[in-house]
Amino acid sequence: MSVIKEHIRTLKPYVPPLDGRDPAEHMLLDFNERTIPVPSHVTEGLKKWVDSGSVQKYPAYGDLQSKIATYAGVPVEQCMFTNGSDQGIDLVLRCCCEKGTEVIIPSPTFAMYEQAAQAEGLVIKSPKFDRIKGFPTEEVLRLVGPNTSCIVLCNPNNPTATAIPRDAIIKICKEASNCAILVDECYYEFMPPESTVAKECGNYPNLFVCRTFSKTWGIPSLRLGYLLSAKQNIDALCCVRGPYDVNQLAAVAMDVAMADQKYIWDFVDEVNKTAKPKFEEYLKNRSIVFWPSSANFIFCYFENPVELEKSLRARKILVRPKKDGEGTTGLRITVGTEAQMDKLMAALDDLLGNGETPSKKQRT
Repeated sequence: MSVIKEHIRTLKPYVPPLDGRDPAEHMLLDFNERTIPVPSHVTEGLKKWVDSGSVQKYPAYGDLQSKIATYAGVPVEQCMFTNGSDQGIDLVLRCCCEKGTEVIIPSPTFAMYEQAAQAEGLVIKSPKFDRIKGFPTEEVLRLVGPNTSCIVLCNPNNPTATAIPRDAIIKICKEASNCAILVDECYYEFMPPESTVAKECGNYPNLFVCRTFSKTWGIPSLRLGYLLSAKQNIDALCCVRGPYDVNQLAAVAMDVAMADQKYIWDFVDEVNKTAKPKFEEYLKNRSIVFWPSSANFIFCYFENPVELEKSLRARKILVRPKKDGEGTTGLRITVGTEAQMDKLMAALDDLLGNGETPSKKQRT
């Protein structure tokens, strides 16, 4: 007889297709990461720490939390660092949701929200994002009931890159005041600055905002994120997070990266101002339908997306097949540098020929 909880025994693990991804061999446009290496001041800082003879010591974080809070523009007592944003997601659902209560997770979206909710035995309600209408604000509010414990909002959403209007998030915080509102701002750096709700955490005690250093900052392998909320919430969650959950190397990397952030914003500018507009124009010229994007990736539809993904893979270009809310498969393509997108567009020209045949999604 298993000693594992019954509802846990029915779960299936989330297994992302990570095997064989080699940045020396492939152009990695499949996981929405920073598509080029971090600069030498970050890697040299890591090497220096490893060579210092301190690997055998438990982590000591110094002023890491204060630096992150300053970067986020919130008081330090409203901030905690986490082992990637995944830990922040898990902490909120673990600490705010009783087994059997309902969580509203608009879909399609990041798979870890449902994984964490299922691990807590929650009932999932899934209103749908729409390519034309965007975020389903009113449908989300209609689903809120006495048994609702949490609403999870990914802004911009993954995989569709849909922006959730700031006013909509505030409205949900007000009208669902008895629920935890978890806003995942994983792609924060690519958003317009006025889109974030981070500075509202002191005004709404039910609001939680999680972010990561895995994307723009380029250290997903080191696992560092952070969670923002009202002081009383942070105090409680820190009692559940372990004292050494964050790798010391992540703290070292952030210390040197924050001291010289120019590489972050140079990359963001190239993606937002050059590479993404160029790729969007390419898709329009080929009459390929795509979702409006407020992030560093674009969800687009091709006639034979699975075969196209395989053909791009054969050319050492990795993209990610994903399904929309209706179950239609598209390709989620990370936007890299202008040179990387030029290489992708040249490959697509070669594979698609003179013209892309409109997909069923395009004809509707």
